[in-house]
Amino acid sequence: MDYQQNQAHVQAFLVDAAFDRLSKNQQEHAQSILQQVNQLMADRHQLDDCHWTSAALAAVLDHELYQDGQASYRQVISTIPVLKAYQKFLKTDQEKELVQTMDEHRKTMQANWKAAADKSDTKPAAKTPRKWTPESYLAWQKTMVAVAPESNLLKNVEGLDETDEQYLIDEFLTLMNQEAHQWPDTWTFDALQQVLGMTMPLDPHIKPYQIVRIVALFDAFFAYLHQQNDLDDDQYQLAKRTLLHMQPAQEALASLNRKDRLTQLVMSLAQAEGVDTSNYENAQRWMATHRTLLTSFVGTIMHPWRDYDAREQNNEMAKRVAEKKMAPQASTVKNAKSKKHPPVGISFRNRRQKSRRKH
Repeated sequence: MDYQQNQAHVQAFLVDAAFDRLSKNQQEHAQSILQQVNQLMADRHQLDDCHWTSAALAAVLDHELYQDGQASYRQVISTIPVLKAYQKFLKTDQEKELVQTMDEHRKTMQANWKAAADKSDTKPAAKTPRKWTPESYLAWQKTMVAVAPESNLLKNVEGLDETDEQYLIDEFLTLMNQEAHQWPDTWTFDALQQVLGMTMPLDPHIKPYQIVRIVALFDAFFAYLHQQNDLDDDQYQLAKRTLLHMQPAQEALASLNRKDRLTQLVMSLAQAEGVDTSNYENAQRWMATHRTLLTSFVGTIMHPWRDYDAREQNNEMAKRVAEKKMAPQASTVKNAKSKKHPPVGISFRNRRQKSRRKH
């Protein structure tokens, strides 16, 4: 099962004509619906989005999805139309069978959600979310960077010293704020995967051994945040699920240089789109016809490093210009060295004249 493809499929679906045909309400909830169902399929049934079965889908709809009653009614009624459109977009062999299962289990799913929602109305109100500001977040981030590596949870992470952990945690929290624009109690599955699995491995200064240990470190870090009540139970479980299938991909990226890491991520996107990347012509044809998607994808994951890359390009250009300027000078010097000049100094004729006078 290729769970890494799920995220790429969802992102591609959100810019496809199939998504445009959904209603405004369905579009609003589509990403959340697909994230939840894909994660349940992966966690409970070990299935990626191209291999759903009717039995697994029935179990998700009847017993696993919306069991806490926390989803809105507008999301619940959007679920089946979104799942149908998604499977049609994927063009899976079992699409017809899955659509029938969705129709058969729609009422059960909605009834279970309503029962759970009614029951949850009698529970005490949830804790008021923390009111974040840029200043409070920065203060919290500095505290986490300084304190978290000292905890027993993070001291058990092998292969990283305290400096490594501080560097990676600081970068992660910065990216989640500046790139994903999310506070800790609003982290989403997609944003966490993008930052941890794509953007951080493209950091120009990150070391291969640090990439390999991202999963272990943040598994411990999320546990620490949960322990400190900075992540509630739902957010903690979501953060843990993000890491579930990341390790093989991180190891693959760590084995490559930075340029090849970006290429690998682009190839992973193409593979998720069903492209046979071992066929060079097919891959090139797909890239040529999906430039908007590729530009958006690369621009997003490379955005934090744009200033560094611009400086590198400018430095490289300046180096080439300098080399071109030096080339004519070097040629002149070389020609000057090769040209033979007559001896300069004592006149040998005069020296012979002086010699005759002595006789």
